[in-house]
Amino acid sequence: MWIDALFLAFEYLIKVLPPIVIGTLAMAILVEMGWVNKFGFLASPLMHFGHLRQEIGLSFLTSFGSSAAGNSMIAKLHYDEHIDRKETIIATMVNSFPSSIVLSRDLLPIIVALLGTTGLIYLGIVVLIGFVKTLIALVAARLLLTPRTSGTLNTDIEKKTLREASLTALRRSKRTVMRMALTTTVVSIAIFQLMETGIFDLIADIMKSSFLVNYVPPEGLPIIAGWFASNIAAYTIAGNLLSAQMLSTRDIILALLVGRVLASVPRIKSMLPYYTGIFRPELGLKIMTVSLIMQNGIMLAIIGIILFFW
Repeated sequence: MWIDALFLAFEYLIKVLPPIVIGTLAMAILVEMGWVNKFGFLASPLMHFGHLRQEIGLSFLTSFGSSAAGNSMIAKLHYDEHIDRKETIIATMVNSFPSSIVLSRDLLPIIVALLGTTGLIYLGIVVLIGFVKTLIALVAARLLLTPRTSGTLNTDIEKKTLREASLTALRRSKRTVMRMALTTTVVSIAIFQLMETGIFDLIADIMKSSFLVNYVPPEGLPIIAGWFASNIAAYTIAGNLLSAQMLSTRDIILALLVGRVLASVPRIKSMLPYYTGIFRPELGLKIMTVSLIMQNGIMLAIIGIILFFW
């Protein structure tokens, strides 16, 4: 029913909106207080290599704590017209490595409990995917962006107290935060209502018949099916098959990766509100598409390596 979908949408918003708002305000406060110059140097070699602004380095570091907060910082730079669309897309891809670290950190207790050493290998691959994605983005940035002589927003920033900086940041970020919150809310409600129509289930059924399934042993197909319910379901099924010695470590990892690729399209139902909420709908859709293509391309390459060399 549409009421149930509405409740699910609000549950999702409760999880997503706080880090988006906090990330946007944090970026504004750090800029107002001049802390970008103090902490940006930690990621400055990467930013210098990619011809990216120093502030993007700060969002990169923030993404090790929260990817939503890090991407919100990038969005704030874009809204304030400090970076263009091209640099915004690339900067978001650069944040892939810290985001993969966050994902692996959150999954570590569950994965180790269910899959042991096999789970650690899988998480290592997840981190590797994020690292390669970031590396590709940095190379693309170096090739596509113009070198910068200076990367900071303001070189002459008067000293402000935390209270003064917070009030100024709140005033300047009010419209941005309101727009993000409104867009995220509207898109989330629309997506969860669409879920009630069964359209994502239809997509899932189509993806399950992909040619990639042929490369997974028949015993591993339940793992792929589990991905379309949730990642935890897939890990649980994989753990049971591993403990029963029905599949080897190689086959478990292969099934998990194939399932992750195939489930990426239905997963748009959660990705779309996230990206279109942080960024404008058109730009958010482009960022989501680029991210999916890069991630799945890297995963397919790793799947190929496993098939031929393991």
